[in-house]
Amino acid sequence: MRPQRADEISDEQLMVRLGGSRVEATISTLYDRYSRTVFGVGLKILGDHSLAEELVQEVFLKVWRSSHTFDSARGSFSTWLYRVTRSCAVDLYRKRADRVRPVGDGESHIAAAPDSSPDPQEIVDDSWLSWRVSRALEELDAAHREVIELAYFGGLSQREISARTGVPIGTVKTRTARAFKRLRQELAVGDTPQEASR
Repeated sequence: MRPQRADEISDEQLMVRLGGSRVEATISTLYDRYSRTVFGVGLKILGDHSLAEELVQEVFLKVWRSSHTFDSARGSFSTWLYRVTRSCAVDLYRKRADRVRPVGDGESHIAAAPDSSPDPQEIVDDSWLSWRVSRALEELDAAHREVIELAYFGGLSQREISARTGVPIGTVKTRTARAFKRLRQELAVGDTPQEASR
């Protein structure tokens, strides 16, 4: 019987392995799978590149230390990791807020200014959607992910994507359509933000 390759091992199997002797290789595999997603959600919640990087480190440290709290019967690893990410992000946000000291004279001006920040539920809903979209994009192969990223994050038209990549326009259109179909399938399944926040 041949040993399983790291990309064939499920997240749940990796979590079981965190209790064994190959902790470093196991956490490295989980990091490779999820660090971009954690960073993206961190950037959305925290709004700061260095804090999002700090969040990634905190999350994977917590994954290692709290692996015993993961129960596959209660939900997917991805949902559990989202809860860990959200919890760490809130902690980092609070730490940052504690470092900001009010200006003595400015208190009356601050009190008079309307609070335009989103409410906590909006932040959770937005970060959950970001999490799911990021995970769905990572499920695409490189060619399909490239057309989506160039179109929606790079703002390029299909013709511009064709020119930049050297891929015929028909192939770009086909890849875009297939990528959307796959994204719809990936996003159709999954937990709600309320389930993820439990």
